[in-house]
Order: sequence, then C-alpha cells, then structure tokens
Amino acid sequence: MLASGTYVYCGSAYGPGGLRARVGRHMRRDKARRWHVDQITGAGEVTGAFVFPGGNECALVAALAEFPSPVPGFGSSDCRTCASHLLAVTVRQPP
Repeated sequence: MLASGTYVYCGSAYGPGGLRARVGRHMRRDKARRWHVDQITGAGEVTGAFVFPGGNECALVAALAEFPSPVPGFGSSDCRTCASHLLAVTVRQPP
C-alpha cells in the first residue's frame, strides 16, 4: 500500500497502438489490472502524462534521480538497471 502523495511513473509503450493506446489505457480507471502501474491508476487520480516519443524509461528514471525518491521494485521487475520506475515526489511548501 502506497502512502497518499504525488508520484511519477516512467514506463514504455512498445505494444499495439503505441504511446496513444498505452497512455489512454493508463488514464482509464475501468481496466484489467495487468501491470504494477494499473494498481495506482485504477485507485488514484491521474493528473497528466508527459510523453517522450522514442524515449527510454530507464534513461528518464536516471535523469530524474535527484528529484524524487524511488519506490523500490515498483514497475521495474523486468529491469536490471533501475531500483524502481515509480518515483515519489516530495512537494515542498513555501515558507
């Protein structure tokens, strides 16, 4: 169970329909839960998506390494490089 908060998920879209189909699927709440990210997108609120055609999920996680905190093992069970593809974002309030 994840704590309430803001998260960034870095994933790829190498299936039928490409980016449009994969992002559209993840934005829906009524879907079969097949992947780790489905547990979040089916239960929480998806507020948006950034799409990087031709991008690489591991390179994106690496580029964001100093920004958020990884949720160990989430979305990266088939990855030998990353500790996680789900990053918890700490939102700092202004003083």
